[in-house]
Amino acid sequence: MAITAQAIVERIQQKLGSGWKDPSGDTILAGNRDTEVKGIATTFAPSLEVLHKAVASGKNMVISRESPFWARPGAGGRGRGQTSLDSDPIYRIKRDYIASNNLIVYRLFDNWNARQPDPQLQGLAKALGWEKFYKPSGGVPWSTNNGFFTILPATLKETAQRIKKTLKMKSIRVGGDPDIRVTKAALSHGMYFLPDLRKLLTEPGVDLVVLGEPQWENELSLYNFDLNAAGIKKGMIVLGQEVSEEPGCGEMAVWLKSFITDLPVEWIPTGEPSWMPY
Repeated sequence: MAITAQAIVERIQQKLGSGWKDPSGDTILAGNRDTEVKGIATTFAPSLEVLHKAVASGKNMVISRESPFWARPGAGGRGRGQTSLDSDPIYRIKRDYIASNNLIVYRLFDNWNARQPDPQLQGLAKALGWEKFYKPSGGVPWSTNNGFFTILPATLKETAQRIKKTLKMKSIRVGGDPDIRVTKAALSHGMYFLPDLRKLLTEPGVDLVVLGEPQWENELSLYNFDLNAAGIKKGMIVLGQEVSEEPGCGEMAVWLKSFITDLPVEWIPTGEPSWMPY
């Protein structure tokens, strides 16, 4: 019996149950909801390369955190300063590829993020090999903003090098004195804001914050810069949004497999978008 994209969405909604948020930004962003699904791929962002890999592996439904067309739902498929993407040749190539291969792109962000324990935090900690170092600060273990770890003592530089190697990163950004010794890390994923950073730093003993991306560099990065200039030695490691959120998309694939057993499900990482020349 054929399983449509809409049926997969309904299974996800049923699995999440009464906690389902509606309205939300979770919706089918490309393709037809009545298309028969042959297989499912999860990913951070449905890049053209990810779509090629999905098609090559026989999967035509992509469940992602981000939009295929570079703007989140609510922006109408439009980027800042432009009224339409129709004249963009890359948009047309991608749109036509999705159509010609009967692909469906479904964004699952708001409701996946609402799950507690936080699957994105758990996925990133596992990718780092930090699960055994987890020390929750009261409250619900593995809940959002409760990612504290007593890591192996090392200098900030050594810790950054270890993280870069473990996550197989092509680039990494580090703030703070490279020679300070760090022993307790606050870990988060995705976009981060100054109030969140200040809250993490109130946790006793935290001398390192590892996060996805600061909302504004002139806020988080400058705050950390001023902390160190004031003699309060703290380290900050910025992984980037994709690196910090991709492991959680692997967790999403594992979760989907637990109740979607009649279709193949695979995690296809988007890949780090930047690199450093050496």
